[in-house]
Formats: sequence, C-alpha cells, structure tokens
Amino acid sequence: MADIKAVIFDLDGTLYDKSRLPLRLIGRQILRGKLFMLKRERCVRKELKGKYFGDKANFENVFFGEFHNKNAKKWFYETYMPDTIKILKKHYHIAPWVEGCIETLKNKNIKIAVFSDYGFVEEKLNSIGFNSQWADYLFDAPSLGGLKPCKEAFINVCKTMNIAPQHCLMIGDRDDTDGAGANAAGMQFKKINKGVDPDLSIFKE
Repeated sequence: MADIKAVIFDLDGTLYDKSRLPLRLIGRQILRGKLFMLKRERCVRKELKGKYFGDKANFENVFFGEFHNKNAKKWFYETYMPDTIKILKKHYHIAPWVEGCIETLKNKNIKIAVFSDYGFVEEKLNSIGFNSQWADYLFDAPSLGGLKPCKEAFINVCKTMNIAPQHCLMIGDRDDTDGAGANAAGMQFKKINKGVDPDLSIFKE
C-alpha cells in the first residue's frame, strides 16, 4: 500500500459486530406501531444509494420527501435514531481489535476518521464504548451530500482532512458501499470480515 496518512473507519458492522441489530430495530418499531416507517426508510435508502445531492439540506429534502409522510423527519430524529442508540448501548460493544489499532495509528501520527451512512455518529460511537475523542474527524453521509458509495461524499472526506485520496485507507465491511465509494474516489480499501479480526500488520511496520 502507498503511504497512509489517514484511516477512515466505517461504523456499523466494522467497529462493532451488528448481528441481530436489524431484528432489534424492527422489534422496537413494532412496539411503537411504526414498522411501516422503518420499512419505508430502508426502501428510500436503497433508492438514493450512491446519488449526490450537494449538501445535507438538499439530501434531507429528497430523503424525507420520499417517505410521503409529513412526520418522517420527526420520527427519524426523535424516535428511530434515539432507539438505535439505546439498543447499541445495551447490546453492543466495539470489536476487540479496535483499541489496539487506534493506539497504533496515533503512535504513527496517522489521522483517524469515522464515516457513517447515518447521522448521530458521536452518540453511536460513545454508546458502543468508542471514545469519540479518539477520532480526528467524524463524518456522516447526509452532511457530505449523499449516501455511500457516492464518490463525491468520499472525496469531500479527503478534502476536509486535506489529505489526497491515494493516501487515505477506508476500512469497512461492505464492498458495495465502503469499497465501491473508496475505489471510485481513488482511496485504498480494506474489508473487515464478520467475526474475523482484520490483519492490520501494515500499521506495525
């Protein structure tokens, strides 16, 4: 790999094992009588996947507009995401390899970022035991203008850090989002396989 100056971690499924998280989210929304909202959220995400809208305001106008429900934004910010954070805090914790990796990166003066397709990044990190202060940058796809694998969103990450894409390594669990977006932007990519600690020996050289 080329000289790495920044490592960008995906959040869900990468920094922690998200097994059973979808089922728990479904269960919570069933209890609230809001399963239809969760189903629509998933559909809208698939429809908008990889598209660029320029900024958060434009993205949210389209995203919540596609729900065709005037309460969509309120449900997302006041119910769905808080429910997600509560579930994470109760059932999930950072993967065993994460703290050691962070320490190694900091010792090498490599910048650390977390890039999630959702908002509430700091809250979600803290809920799984990842001190948000460990990261130099926190990014969420809506604020960058588009969901992964939107090329422009990945490029905006690099611009914000003032580091060329070829010197950035994206670590994630999905080829179709983390990998595709990173590759399109000219970044390097390393996949995390579920239940397998990643080979991060490159950072120990």
